[in-house]
Amino acid sequence: MSPLSSRLAGLGLALLLLAAGAVARADDLKQPMFIEADAAELDDRQSISLYIGNVDVQQGSMRLLADEVLVQHYPDRQARKIIAIGRPARYRQLLDGDPEEIQAEALRMEFESDREELTLIDQAVVIQGEDRFASDRIVYNRITARLIAGASAQGRERVRIRIEPQQSSQ
Repeated sequence: MSPLSSRLAGLGLALLLLAAGAVARADDLKQPMFIEADAAELDDRQSISLYIGNVDVQQGSMRLLADEVLVQHYPDRQARKIIAIGRPARYRQLLDGDPEEIQAEALRMEFESDREELTLIDQAVVIQGEDRFASDRIVYNRITARLIAGASAQGRERVRIRIEPQQSSQ
């Protein structure tokens, strides 16, 4: 294997580990959700709720900070789609089997519960430990554990990745 193909194989493995490792703590979904905002609007007829100004959403180890969060609900009040907008919106959560939390930020974040898909739009960045993954559009599907970015995610910009070397144990 050439040095270039070896480096690309290592990069592919690191991306796969980043995507596969991004499995939120199982007990987070069993925890109560707390939302704080400067203002809230609830519309039962349209099944939406809107939180405006310094929005802080916490559930277990998950925390979302945004300027505005719109939640589209199913009739049973469970979230169908969540849209967070910020300068940037920020997300962090501990992962099962990993001491490092995953962090993400983007100007817009959309989560669709049916597809278990999180889309980060505009100035999107995902950070885990010292590794950093950035593009104008990053899509992560929790069901397939697949992360796509850049043109393959219908983005316009190239993907930028920084992978820190592992520390030797000498």
